[in-house]
This record gives sequence, structure tokens and C-alpha cells, in this order.
Amino acid sequence: MDAWDVVVVGGTVAGLRAAISAHDEGSSVLVLEEGAIGSGGSSTSVEGLAASINESNNKSHASDTINTGAGMCDESTVHNRTNSSFDHLAQLERWGLVLRRTSNGTPHLISGPGHNLARVATTGDTTGREIYSILQEQCMKRSITIRGDTQSISLVIDGNSIVGLVTIDVQRGDLVAIQAKSVILATDGFESAWNGGSGGAGLWLAQDAGVELTNMEFVAWNPLSMSMHGLQFPFSILNDGATVRSASGDGVEFPIDGGMFSASQSLISTEQQCVLDARVLDRGTSTWYGDTSERVSSRLGGELTETVIPISPRVSTTLGGVPCDSTGTVSDFVGLYAAGDCACSGFHGADIAVGNRLLESLDGGKNSGVNAAKYASGVDFSGSDLIETSLSSSALKIAKIMGGDDNGQTRGQITTKLNSIMSESMGVNRNTSSLLSAMTQISELTQLSISLSDDNPVMNTELTELFRIEGLVKISQTAISSAASRDESCGSHRID
Repeated sequence: MDAWDVVVVGGTVAGLRAAISAHDEGSSVLVLEEGAIGSGGSSTSVEGLAASINESNNKSHASDTINTGAGMCDESTVHNRTNSSFDHLAQLERWGLVLRRTSNGTPHLISGPGHNLARVATTGDTTGREIYSILQEQCMKRSITIRGDTQSISLVIDGNSIVGLVTIDVQRGDLVAIQAKSVILATDGFESAWNGGSGGAGLWLAQDAGVELTNMEFVAWNPLSMSMHGLQFPFSILNDGATVRSASGDGVEFPIDGGMFSASQSLISTEQQCVLDARVLDRGTSTWYGDTSERVSSRLGGELTETVIPISPRVSTTLGGVPCDSTGTVSDFVGLYAAGDCACSGFHGADIAVGNRLLESLDGGKNSGVNAAKYASGVDFSGSDLIETSLSSSALKIAKIMGGDDNGQTRGQITTKLNSIMSESMGVNRNTSSLLSAMTQISELTQLSISLSDDNPVMNTELTELFRIEGLVKISQTAISSAASRDESCGSHRID
């Protein structure tokens, strides 16, 4: 049986940053990635990194974040995160991040929803991807072990202490038990409940282990999106001359005193199809949007500088999740930590400011890695019998699934139904009756069985998708229940 001081579930920005910190504290570290190695960067932010660079202190950044969060932020976490922003940006630059810069050599900062000052640093439209690549390189330099195609299916808890986890090696089709002194959950959020696909493993792993997820009704909406093609555009493009217009030709302005949800509301309130017009950009800026141009060309068959692009709000990530403090520690559980999109540290609250998503991932990842390693250094491995028991239970479950009939729903059918329920009931505007109806619908969805067309465990991606979709349905049910329990509007939860 494998034994590691720190196991990181999720090869995301937060997960890689956590692994680096834990390694630098002297721990043996294992990173588990659901897909191929490097796939954890597929959902990285295009919005940039918020940092108080040209300000004497972080007070304004903290104040803007708290105001954007609509009274749901943890102020201590906000002050800690915003105070660390400059250090994170400086560290990334030392590791090789190339930022846009002004003529005097300072980072070129943009403004955006949630900020009353320009404080978001970018590399153009690839900020998250560039940061992810740099963190990958730092992990390789440290010889940190990263396993791809590994689906975690259960955490093993002894009382309230983490002792390990059970995973599926997708390529070999084997169940693998892993001993761990501490585990960091650093997966993506559960935005796939709206957008399609599967995700949110960190949330359903925690929920199945007995963690009570918090603030699950709050969602980050990106107004600069083209849902049909999965495109999200960076807010920096608006600072470089692009505009948002309604079908009547009127310009749409995003309020500076609200976050990304408030910006999305500005589009919805026009009651017209809105478009992004990037045909005229400031001189010298088009090179920073090469990735966006390529995506527009390949998916729409047009050029970014020659056509207007229809846009509408899309869920970019979720704000609720595994409750933790600014150090990543999950309350009531020993040796369990969370970071990034699956965590709920209280930094964002009920809405999100542009650039704060990456800051949460970087600071939350670093802190959780440090604290998980410090905890691991003072305890011994334990609970091998419990892990073996969990391994046996998982084996029985998989055998039952493999031996089941083919009369159940396909994973595609379940996903389509879930996306429909979430889009109709948990959209930009919500109402009590639709939420109550959704509770009934999703309860029925949890009772449906999923059939497999492949009974060979080797490279059986259907099997791992089954676990993911079952988990996604469960946490979506929790989110709907949370939304139905909150009968007043707050941030991104708006009741009509």
C-alpha cells in the first residue's frame, strides 16, 4: 500500500501550488489528477490575478472584495488573501511569468467588476494557463509525483481524522488504496452541473465523508461568455477598446460597485441579445488576444477583429464548497484541507471580483500545503485496516455495477437532465416555486441507475464517469436545497 505524507486530490492551480508548498516543508507529496497529466489546467481563469501593486496597502482591495461578497465574506480571510497578493505575483514573476507591462516597466493593470481601481495583472487572455504551466515546471523541478488518470472515489476517515483514500487507476482498471497523513482537496467546482461534463470531485468526496458543504447556492457568472461554444472572454479586452452592446446598439456598462454577477445582471436587464464588439482594439494589443482569436476562428468561423460575438452569462465556477479557513484547514476534521474552486474559505462570499479567483487558488493552495505538511510531520501513519475495509467495500460496489443490467440511464441522459434542472432552477434569476420543483426532480434523478456499455475494467472511462456523475448529482441536490432555504436575494442568489 502506498503511503505519503500529503496527498493532493486535483492537479489544478491550487493543487499544484499546495504540492509545491508541502514539498518545500519537507513532506513526501503525491498529486492525483482525474484526467491525463496537465488536464487540470483546462478550467484555468482567463480573468487575471488581482493584486494591490500600485497601492500603499491592501485595504481598498479588501474593502472592494467584502462589498462584492454582499456581507458573506470572512473578513479575516479577505485581509489575509489580499495582503498576500503582491507576494504571489512577485513569486510567479521570479519563476518566469511574463506580464503585460506599461512603458515604464510596471505591470499593466486593468479594472473590472468588483474593483474601484485598476488592480488586475494579466498576460492577456492566458493568465491562468501561464500560471498553471509555471507551477507544473516547479513541480517537475522538485520531482513531485503526479499521477494522471486516477479517480479518487472515497476518503477514509478514522473518527474525525483522515487516514487515506481509495482510488481507481483508470488505465489498469485497478483499485488502489493510499495511506496519507493529510489530504488536500483541490479540485474544480461543480460548474459542470450547468455546463455539461463532470466535475466537483473534491466536494462529493468531502460530502460522502461527512463534511457539511457551505454556501452552495452562490455561483460565479461570467457575462463575457458564449455558452454554445464554451468560450469565455477576458475582461481585459474591454480595457483595450472592445465594447459590449445590446441588439439596439446601446452600450452596456458594468457597474464598478458589484462583482461578476452584477455585471451579468446588466446584460440580462437589457432583455436583448448582447454582443461583444472587439473589431477595434487599441494599437499594439491584439497580440495579447491570440488565443481568443484562434478560438473564435476555429469555433465560429470568423475573425475576432471582423465580427461581433453574441454573449450571455455562463457559470464560470462555483463559490460554495468545502468549509475551511484561510489556512485551508477543514473544521471538525483532522488532516483534511481544501483549496481552490472546491473550497469555501469565505474569501469570495456571495459574488466574486475579477482576478480574485486565481488569488484564492494561489494563496489557498500555498497555505493548505504548508499546514498539511506541518501536521503530517508530527503524526504517524495509521488506519491501514480501515483503508483495507474501504477498499473491499469499493470493490464490492464496482462488482455490483459491472454485473448490473443495461436497463438504466446512460451517463449522457443523466447529465442532460441534470444540466436542464440546474439551468432552469439555478440560473441568474430564481424563484421559490422552481427551486421546490427542482428539489423533487433531482431527488428522482438520484434514484435512477446508470448503465455501462463496457464491462471490462481496463481503461473503462465509463466507470469513472459514473462515480463522477453520481457525485455531481448529489452535490447539485445540496446546492438546490441550500438555495431553497435562502428566501432572500443575496449576491449571486437572486430570488424574483
